[in-house]
Amino acid sequence: MKFKYKVMLYMTAFLSFFYVVSACLLIFVSFQTSLNKEKSNALNTHRMIQNMLLVSKDMNQRAYQYTLNQLASQNASMWKGIRLKEAKNRILYYESGYMPYLLTQDDIQTMEEETCCLIRYIQKGTSHFVQISGLIDTGSTSLVLEISQDVTQVYAARETQLQIYKAILAFVLTAGSIGALLISEKLTKPIRQLSETSRKIAGGNLSIRSNIHSGDEIELLSRDFNHMTDSLEDNIRKMADSIRRQEEFMGSFAHELKTPMTSIIGYADLMRSQALTKEEQQEAAEYIFSEGQRLESLSLKLLDLLVLKKRDFEFRPTNLQALIESAVRTTLPSMEGRQIRLKERSDEGLCLLEPDLTKSLIVNLIDNARKAIDNGGSILVTGRLTSEGCEITVTDTGRGMKKEELARITEAFYRVDKSRSRAQGGAGLGLALCQEIAQLHHGGLLFESTPGKGTIVKAILNGGSMK
Repeated sequence: MKFKYKVMLYMTAFLSFFYVVSACLLIFVSFQTSLNKEKSNALNTHRMIQNMLLVSKDMNQRAYQYTLNQLASQNASMWKGIRLKEAKNRILYYESGYMPYLLTQDDIQTMEEETCCLIRYIQKGTSHFVQISGLIDTGSTSLVLEISQDVTQVYAARETQLQIYKAILAFVLTAGSIGALLISEKLTKPIRQLSETSRKIAGGNLSIRSNIHSGDEIELLSRDFNHMTDSLEDNIRKMADSIRRQEEFMGSFAHELKTPMTSIIGYADLMRSQALTKEEQQEAAEYIFSEGQRLESLSLKLLDLLVLKKRDFEFRPTNLQALIESAVRTTLPSMEGRQIRLKERSDEGLCLLEPDLTKSLIVNLIDNARKAIDNGGSILVTGRLTSEGCEITVTDTGRGMKKEELARITEAFYRVDKSRSRAQGGAGLGLALCQEIAQLHHGGLLFESTPGKGTIVKAILNGGSMK
């Protein structure tokens, strides 16, 4: 059962209960008040007749009859019936009207012992009477005076009130149920809104929020729900960002493996397939060993940089010219058969860098330049020492890029020419990684490109100067 219907039923039951109780109490009090009033009138009439009969103690039976006849003719509406008789011998002195109850000897004995009137409520058919019986001590004998009063109108009034009450109860239940349903509809509306919002969030729309301003506990619940959703969205965003960084790491690591692995495989194949001098074997083995060590160190640093977002790498004094020559030597095997002239020129001197990551940056820039050249061309790598570190520039004579493409080329997985990059094995991670490395060195990348003429990429690395 829906909550609003439960609220309606509970409110209707609550309203009905208190209406029934209050209405019954009201009818009972009204009935009892009217009945007590009739009883009081009958008692007053009984006392009045009793006093009139006691005016003279020398009255006989005839005198009593005369007096009661006179009262009956003058005040016929004061009673329904009247009876006077001796208490001991039960000799009837006078009787007029309707007397529904006949006293027993036990009743007379009770009145003698307790010196009180007996009051009885009697029903005969559809009529109701109150009968009052009392003793009169005339000195010579004891008389019993009884009067009856018709109180049918009191009971009839109660029945009328009950009928009216039933009609009103039916109306109250109908109106109350409708009112309770409308109230429950309004009260449960915020809950339904909150439920609908939760379903949308469960469906994947994490940006939606509940907008409830009821000024009560439901509004507080709505605020707590929004805070919970904010935390959930933030955690999911962090999780997605973590997954993205892991994907970037895997892509970048695979990207970084490609060029040196080509050289390592080439040197290993050279050692396997050809007879080399001892010096050549030593040189090839040294290259394989050094590149293997660099890749091992680079993989850990890429993990720290891309996944753990580490920013406290140690910058070491690094010979800029030697670093550029090493990067160029690493990429030379990838230029074979491409008719690409790769040159380097650099200032001699030291600056503060993270050498493994910086070499990866240079290799990536050269590799991107190589992919931009179709049939023959040149790549120039230059290094310049600055007061804050160094600048490394890679210039190619390749296809170049449009201006609108320059703004997106450092985005992860973005590729200017997707079909060409796919054919060349590009994942679109090289420049994104370069940007991360440049920013780690408190710098950045600058691009200049002209379609059909080539591209210039300048990496500004402000890790520190050794001048």
